[in-house]
Amino acid sequence: MTIAVAGATGLIGRHVVEVLAAPGAEPVVATYRSRPPFSAEGVRWIQCDFNDRAQASRAFAGCEAVVLCAGRVSTSAVLRDEPVESVLDNLRIVTNAMEAAARGEARRVVLVSSCTGYPPATELLDEEQYETGNPPGLWVGVGWMHRYLEQQLEWYVRTLGWLESAVVLRPALVYGPHDDFDPRTGHFLPSLVRRVVERANPIRLAGDGTQTRNLIHARDLAGAVKAALQREAGFQAFNVATEDEVSVRSILHALLEADGFRDAVVELEGQNLGPSMLRVSGRRFMEATGWRPATSLQQGLEELLVWYRANRRVE
Repeated sequence: MTIAVAGATGLIGRHVVEVLAAPGAEPVVATYRSRPPFSAEGVRWIQCDFNDRAQASRAFAGCEAVVLCAGRVSTSAVLRDEPVESVLDNLRIVTNAMEAAARGEARRVVLVSSCTGYPPATELLDEEQYETGNPPGLWVGVGWMHRYLEQQLEWYVRTLGWLESAVVLRPALVYGPHDDFDPRTGHFLPSLVRRVVERANPIRLAGDGTQTRNLIHARDLAGAVKAALQREAGFQAFNVATEDEVSVRSILHALLEADGFRDAVVELEGQNLGPSMLRVSGRRFMEATGWRPATSLQQGLEELLVWYRANRRVE
């Protein structure tokens, strides 16, 4: 089958293309809007703005499967400055892409969703708890947006019968090469990498550094997408996460040690905008598919430091 990847030049989409476009694999159609395409064997590139429904419809022509990675990443900084705009942008982009897939020739869809729909909790959360309460703080709007998009995809499969198979993947915090290192829009990890490599001193942390995160490498998430494309007919939703929760402070110290920045001064900035923790269980997806994350956190952080140092003037 021909597989389309929407949003193929973003952090997740790029790694999905690289995993799917292996020699001898199925043909891949990859979409981009403004970020330029990259070289990948067996990939046909199509420029598409998913804000435009007509462009969205044309992008998936001849594709039997679609992986939806398109959209804007809503970080704490983005939601603080524009809490509504990024939500509305994502609704337009993902709704148009989803409808184009469902009304076209596609029979399988994998939607890369988000864990931001989960309510705040201290216990380990599984898939059934996704809609048991409001998402925390700044994430109320974006969390409910992801819940709605998942419900729309389920509607296409179970009620309308427009798709044979749809799998929703809710990844933990994704990182890796080609991440967004812009201090205005990026997540905390690429921001820390940038400051470590550029030897910012002091390095300031939001909160007290004890807030924990579950980090998953984009290459491992791409492997999960590949596994999800093999699922049987019907609708399913899964968390995709590692088994480790790590504090922001421990991540920073690992970066400092890996990069040899041992005289860095770390200062705490007070209130943190994000939740103190978000613990999700990836057990169900692992048991259903046999997928396992292959990249250790230490390996991933070292790779990211090397990549950023080599590419910081390019991207």
